[in-house]
Amino acid sequence: MRRALQARVAQNALELARTGVPQKPFYLAGQVGGQGFSVHAEGERLILTRPTSGREEIELAGPAPATPTSEPTETAPPKPVCPDGSPPSDLVSPSEPEPPGPGASPLDEGLRRLEETFGTEGGQP
Repeated sequence: MRRALQARVAQNALELARTGVPQKPFYLAGQVGGQGFSVHAEGERLILTRPTSGREEIELAGPAPATPTSEPTETAPPKPVCPDGSPPSDLVSPSEPEPPGPGASPLDEGLRRLEETFGTEGGQP
């Protein structure tokens, strides 16, 4: 553990000499189940060191956002077809039949023809 601390101090001194900005240190050491470990930060990475399995690196920051291959184009959203809930008159086909009145259904004519062909339910005409 002493060697790891000395290495981190030397690395921090080198970084301070290069950039002039000291890094906020992060270091943790301990034991779990009788096994020693140490955790320290190197830039955006977290380094876990264990005597039995060695060094493991874990990125703290997510992946960098993908750069678009072309310039994004701004497009306006489409205009609503029926903003007030009723379709515009140019969307209503003049060949469509008028809707049936109250108490009637578009299926009434088809049901009437079925009754003529097959009779009413239960075999009674």
